Amino acid sequence: MQNHPVIELDRVTKVYPLPAGDVTALDGISLRIEEGEFIAIMGPSGCGKSTLLNQIGSLDVPTSGDLLIDRRNIREMDDVELTTLRLTTIGYIFQKFNLIPLLTAYENVEYPYILRHRHPDETGHVTRLLASVGIDEALAAHKPPELSGGQQQRVAIARA
Repeated sequence: MQNHPVIELDRVTKVYPLPAGDVTALDGISLRIEEGEFIAIMGPSGCGKSTLLNQIGSLDVPTSGDLLIDRRNIREMDDVELTTLRLTTIGYIFQKFNLIPLLTAYENVEYPYILRHRHPDETGHVTRLLASVGIDEALAAHKPPELSGGQQQRVAIARA
């Protein structure tokens, strides 16, 4: 039995309207990513890699074409559905880790679960996620400004 693609782009185009004229960042991109498949997106600066990742991460929607995540077309979703998709289906690690500086590392990982009205602390899930990236309980009690860049990155990975 063949896996269905978890991500599928069909002739995706992204155009940014600017006063000096429209800029086409993606022009008819088609791509299928199957469950368990790993890909690399490579290219020179300014070629549209970040725009493509923003599309796949549902942070932005295509100007035209179809983008399906788990067979759901993001162009047909409203803001609430897109937010739910991002919370439940997509893990995204930003270049800047976007950790909340007032929360501890533990709380930063726990926060998305709280937004979904789940309580992972009852099963130790957050502690296990942090341990899986090398953040022990002592480091988990620290706030992001107290952690090294590498430690912050690992917290962001655990949160994703």
